[in-house]
Amino acid sequence: MSFFTLLGKKLTEFKYHYYGLFIIQEVPVDRFHSIISQYIERGWELSGEYNEIEDAISNWSCKLRKGTSTLDCVWDATIKGSFIGPQRIVCGLGQEFCFTANNAPQ
Repeated sequence: MSFFTLLGKKLTEFKYHYYGLFIIQEVPVDRFHSIISQYIERGWELSGEYNEIEDAISNWSCKLRKGTSTLDCVWDATIKGSFIGPQRIVCGLGQEFCFTANNAPQ
């Protein structure tokens, strides 16, 4: 691993730790849409463009908000879906849907 790659990784880890963020990665497309739909039904507001993922769309993102809480939903065709947000929200999502929440991207 080169010096700059290592430095970038450490800065990302510091950012996640500093802001108290957690991440769930590699969520399959069907579960990704299901989770977003369930959160919208629970009263979370959607900001950004949310469309059913098509083969032509390689990456996009949106935010789910409820009160002062924000959950970033990011889709990338190469690494699948990910959810980024505060520890209590992301860990709760992970427990509910059987995913592992990490304190930095893996």
